[in-house]
Parts: sequence; structure tokens; C-alpha cells
Amino acid sequence: MGIRYNRDSRRATNGPMIFFTDPSAEIDLRDEIRGAISSQLSFYAYRRPGDMMISYGSSEGFVEGIGIPGFAIAPFNPNLPAITIPWRPIKSAYSGKPYDCRFPAKSTTFHEYALEIESIRSMLKTQGGGKTVASRVICKDGKIDVGATFSELCRRYPDAFVFTFSTPLTGCWIGATPELLLNGAPGKLSTMALAGTRKAGDSGEWDIKNSEEQQMVADYIVKCLKSHGLETYTGEKYNRQAGDIEHICTPISAFPSENFDESCLISLLKELSPTPAVCGLPKKESLKLILEKETHERGCYGGFCGPFSSLTDFSFHVVLRCALIEDSRYALFAGGGITMRSAAEDEWNETEMKAGTLMQTIVPD
Repeated sequence: MGIRYNRDSRRATNGPMIFFTDPSAEIDLRDEIRGAISSQLSFYAYRRPGDMMISYGSSEGFVEGIGIPGFAIAPFNPNLPAITIPWRPIKSAYSGKPYDCRFPAKSTTFHEYALEIESIRSMLKTQGGGKTVASRVICKDGKIDVGATFSELCRRYPDAFVFTFSTPLTGCWIGATPELLLNGAPGKLSTMALAGTRKAGDSGEWDIKNSEEQQMVADYIVKCLKSHGLETYTGEKYNRQAGDIEHICTPISAFPSENFDESCLISLLKELSPTPAVCGLPKKESLKLILEKETHERGCYGGFCGPFSSLTDFSFHVVLRCALIEDSRYALFAGGGITMRSAAEDEWNETEMKAGTLMQTIVPD
């Protein structure tokens, strides 16, 4: 079922509101997305955590980099450029490197995942600790109703950043991520350290493996912010629920000076993404191992996306709990942080829970 929006109030008959350029129009999000896909347009739709407003837009093209108002997308591989689908439609203006967004050849087997975990553990033993994130894919046949699935994600996960986007460079992605990468507001930047995973509602203290993993992420983020001359404030840890699972979350704030400009933002984003929660520490070694050992391309999984209006008005979120969609098939991505304390079976079960966030909401077309 699509979302139908009232022409006068812009309020959907089944709940959310939508923002679009022409407030006199009436729009069914499912039909708009289906039309954009059939016309091979670049498009985006997103719903911020806790919000009732859905934003949607489409364009014939996109541009390289972050800096003009629009919907920004960055892949997992930091050697590839970010792109922006502008608020105002344009002709294609991208001439940069192609993304590694090929559809996976097959699902990751338990044996393959266990071998990757063992490779990571060997590297960690050699370097004396750290963590690296191992990811896997679950490939499924079937056509997805992207607009209806987006609507269902909004309904089920009110505290997530729900998104879908498509460009010729990235392919079509959809997801509901619990992780904020960086939010910009006047005089303040906000982020979070999100790591550790268990079933929602489990009582008692977190185990050592998850606690150590989350602390690594928090320490790294604070270090990045301070290296850019930013004053930081770290809030109290709490359990952040994401569907049927929960994570340890530490809110972190930073306060930019008047000299904080676009180049400062881009430099900071390059250090933050991919975060230790989706890549690992040390970052360089973890990234190298991931790119060499994983049997699939991560594409946009583990990168980030979100709206950018100005240096004091943007909201970028890590692309997690997501799927890459093609005409009659889709691939779900999930991963887990591997430390010296990790066990392959436990990590496999964790990725099963994470993939379930999206799996149970998919609406067939």
C-alpha cells in the first residue's frame, strides 16, 4: 500500500507528512519511486529519527562531492568520492571514479564467514589487539515494492533514519539505520559511538567483548574530533534499541569555531567514515583486510547518506540495516565487530538478527 498525501495539509492519510517542492501537488510515494526507477532517475526519500516528515526528490543527475544543498551519499570505500543528488534537478554532472556496487554473486556461507573471522583474529593477534568488522550478504530472489517497504520501515522503526536512494553509480538501496555519523546545527556537531549487539531487553551488564568494542569506537571518535581542534563533550552511555536488538550508545557533541568551513567538514568526514563500528581499528589495516578478504563488494553499506543544506544544517547517517535492490532480486548486508574474544557462531547469529531488521519489513511487488 502506498502513502497517499493530502493536497492541502501535506499529511498522509496513514500518518507521516511529506515535503516536496510543489505543495499544491498530490503524491503517492510508491508511485513516485516506481516512476523514478522506470525512468532511470536518481532519487532519494528519507525520514529522520522521531520525525513525522518524509522528504522525497528526484533528478536526472547528480554531482560529485558534498557542499551543495541536496542528498549526500558516500560509499564504504573512502578512496571513492561522495556524491550529491541536488534539491534542484539537474542533468548528470558526474565524471569521477565508478563505485564498487556490483550485485553480490551469492550469499556468504557460514564457512566463508568463519574463514574471514579467523583471518581477522590472526591479524589482531599479530598487531596486539583492536577490532575489524566482518560483513556478509544474504541474496534473495523477488521483486521489492520499494515505496511500500520504505513506508513499512517508517512504521516499524520510528527512531531510525529510514532511507532509500538510487543513482546509476550506486544502484538502489533501502534501509533503516540506528547510527548517526554526524549532525550539524548552529554552534554544535553531534555524533554517537554505537557498537555492541544483543537481543533487546536482555538484563544485566554487557559482556566484556561488547563493552571493549564499544569503548574503542567512542575513543576513536573523540580523538578524531579533538584532532580537528574541536571541544568535545561525551554523554552517558545508554542502551539504544534498534528493532529486536540493542546496542551500547554514547552520545558525543563537539563545538566548532567560527573557522569551521567546508574543507574542515570534508576532512572530518574522511576521518570518521568508515567508522570503527563498520570498519575497525587500526582503520588502515582493517580497511585493507576487508577489501582483500571479503568475497563481495560493500558498495554503500557502511558508508553514509543524508540531507545537506549548509554547514549548520546537515544530518549524515551510517548506511546500515540495508539492502541493495535490483529488478527481481535483492541483497541484505550485515556485519559484526570481530575482536580476539569473538566466536564465529556468535558473530553469525548476530548478523542474522541484524538482517532481520529489514527482512521482516520487505513488501513484495
